[in-house]
Amino acid sequence: MPHPCTQTMTSVAVTVRGVSYAYGEGAARKTVLDEVDLTLRRGEFAVLTGHSGAGKTTLLTLIGAIRSLQQGQINVLGFNLAGRGAIAQEQVRRQIGFIFQDHNLFSALSAFRTLWLTSGLSPSPPSRQEALSRATALLEALGMGSYLHSMPGQLSTGQKQRIAVARALMNTPQLILGDEPTAALDHDASMLVISLIRQHLTTNGASALIVTHDDRIFPMADRVLYLRDGRLVNAA
Repeated sequence: MPHPCTQTMTSVAVTVRGVSYAYGEGAARKTVLDEVDLTLRRGEFAVLTGHSGAGKTTLLTLIGAIRSLQQGQINVLGFNLAGRGAIAQEQVRRQIGFIFQDHNLFSALSAFRTLWLTSGLSPSPPSRQEALSRATALLEALGMGSYLHSMPGQLSTGQKQRIAVARALMNTPQLILGDEPTAALDHDASMLVISLIRQHLTTNGASALIVTHDDRIFPMADRVLYLRDGRLVNAA
């Protein structure tokens, strides 16, 4: 039996087939995803949008193995998420770069220590000097080069979010999942973030699925997908 994280290199990064998800029980049960199908190709930058409560974040967390499937199949980077235990799901998550709507930085860690700690989760953790070089390059690309040793309490919300973007890219993931990554950023900072993500996709053959209401980045996406009434629209 192959290792749960053995990857099959294909032209497809993510496939979602017949995925449904509901919250609550009985009369209070609410279906937010209804037989969703989605294919995300390698190298593709897709945006997922829709009204609040449409199920966008639910779908993102299912693909990212943060939430367990109720119905359907999801294949991520060559392995099937259905029926995976906690250990296998953690191994899957280590292959993904997550950008959360709330930056989720540890208040006691500087920007560099945050990125260095993240690098320790990679299959081949770098030395401190290698991590420093990588962290410096990422932060400079995001206009944050002078904040390498800053603590979260010294940073604005937008600056914290850019560190969270650098954290997502630190281990050169093959899949980036973002939940409103530019919501706290002005136009220039948003363009820096999206340009860096696109550069990462081009350089590494990676893919990205970004949940957002920020229509400033729609023109930069390969596809814009809409969730309406639990179903994907324009998902070709």
